[in-house]
Amino acid sequence: MEPSSNQNQEGGAPKKQNRGGRGQKKYRGNRGGKNYHNNNYQNKPRYQQQYGMNPYSQTPYYNNPYFQQQILYRTEMYICSKYRHLIDINQKNAKLIESINSNCKFFVIKSFSEEDVHKSIKYNVWSSSKDGNLTLSNAFRITEENKGNVYLFYSCNGSGRYCGVARMKSPCDETKSFGLWTQDGKWPGLFDVEWVFIKDVPFKEFRNVIITMKDGEVKPISNSRDTQEIPFEQAKIMIQKIAEYQNTNTILEHFEFYDMRQENYERNMQMSQNKDIKNTENNNINNNGNKK
Repeated sequence: MEPSSNQNQEGGAPKKQNRGGRGQKKYRGNRGGKNYHNNNYQNKPRYQQQYGMNPYSQTPYYNNPYFQQQILYRTEMYICSKYRHLIDINQKNAKLIESINSNCKFFVIKSFSEEDVHKSIKYNVWSSSKDGNLTLSNAFRITEENKGNVYLFYSCNGSGRYCGVARMKSPCDETKSFGLWTQDGKWPGLFDVEWVFIKDVPFKEFRNVIITMKDGEVKPISNSRDTQEIPFEQAKIMIQKIAEYQNTNTILEHFEFYDMRQENYERNMQMSQNKDIKNTENNNINNNGNKK
């Protein structure tokens, strides 16, 4: 992996990315995330979020080439130790285009939070809106009958790039839910996915991919909304471009950061639950004592 490329031309900090409404204020879980605040982390460049500022020069560490190499080395070691199966995922699927047939279907997935994409890669699950889940489930059943697959092109709102591609492995089960989305309760249902590419590819690489949107307007693929279907020929072009693109950045570089946030959240939730249990036990003891 190479250093992040989303710096401005003057060599300054990475451009601020608006990641939408999913999790702007809190990391939410089953209990609303009341014990784990984001501390406005999304308003800072990502390296600054994780490593802070240089106390001597007051300039971000990520402007230092030596520090960038340290980050990349640490990232590689972290992924090797905890997510070895993701190391060569792009190489393994480099010839995916050869196994795609006209019975396959393709959709754009728009995530409000990169943190949710992290959870999708980590746990191989996803959930869209109610209408989106229905659209994807119907497509999955049709392609399964015809020996095809459903492929999902992921992008975070405001990022200006696709961050990977996943294959649907099941229809959506509306009786299930996932407790680690950044906005718990807003994304009911759950379906299984398998990631086939994890790499950042800027929208400019797809400037010539023009499709008809749900509302009938003809626009570049980068203007797509969540669960927008991509015609077969245009999807083949996108798959080929993603497979061949020499990426300089991926979400894997930030897995340690998101894992630490999740661990802190779960630790705080467990402490809160233990406190509630202890308070309940104390109340029961007091009530029993008063009855006597």
